Amino acid sequence: MVYNATFHVVSGSSGGVIVFSYTLNNGRSETPEKLTILPGQQLSNYVFTWQGPLPSDHMYPGRGGVMVASPNQLISQTVSPGGACR
Repeated sequence: MVYNATFHVVSGSSGGVIVFSYTLNNGRSETPEKLTILPGQQLSNYVFTWQGPLPSDHMYPGRGGVMVASPNQLISQTVSPGGACR
């Protein structure tokens, strides 16, 4: 599964670091990350993935989303995986 988070940055930003975590299983676990934003950059994508055999507890793949800690706090909506397994 491929998840893509798009971060929108305020126009005229002087750059900095976005500190966030992402989840692949509806928040049962999180992975911390940082994303560097360049001065003037308005969009940045972060792709996170999951692959493997489907577990019997149905925890993965699950709803994915991001939880931003800095520079502002924000919890994104989560999205369900779609498509067919191969």
